[in-house]
Amino acid sequence: MGRKSGMLPILILVMCCDSIMGGLSRSKQTWTYRIRSTRMATNNESVAGGETHLEREGRGDYTMSGYLYFNVDVPKDVEAEVNIYRSNDGGATYKLEPYSVPRSGVYQTMNTFYKDMIMPSAANCSNFPQFEDKLELVAAQKFTYNKCLLSTDGFPTYLPDGIYKFELKSFGLIELFFEALVEVTQKTF
Repeated sequence: MGRKSGMLPILILVMCCDSIMGGLSRSKQTWTYRIRSTRMATNNESVAGGETHLEREGRGDYTMSGYLYFNVDVPKDVEAEVNIYRSNDGGATYKLEPYSVPRSGVYQTMNTFYKDMIMPSAANCSNFPQFEDKLELVAAQKFTYNKCLLSTDGFPTYLPDGIYKFELKSFGLIELFFEALVEVTQKTF
């Protein structure tokens, strides 16, 4: 009896801790997010530009809609960077997070960050590029997106609470700036 009775409390403890930690599957996010604002700017509207805004979907729930246009094929020498900042004081100050994507060629960024983090979500709500191998060219055209929400599948399992600022900048012939403020909170189980 000593061996069997000793196993039961351990089994209960393991089951309890496992359910608190999110079950056997650790890939589920412990957090959720809400978009707070979004904006886009360009230095030359004759080359590229766009517009972005939030659409209310319910009480406090928003999605992103807008468009992005290129009046020229995107040159290979255009560079891009993605910086992600977090504020734990309501947006008064921000600290750069390690999830940022350093400045590199725009096609490298499209073939890594965009392909892994954005493309799966974009397929459901936009005509943004969809590709399997490598994206070699973004031709002059207008992209539209309607009621988009970003899936968190490619993001870390745990993110601390706070306001996150996502900034995407491009450099070269096409200079665009996109910013989204997102509030992250822990899920309540």
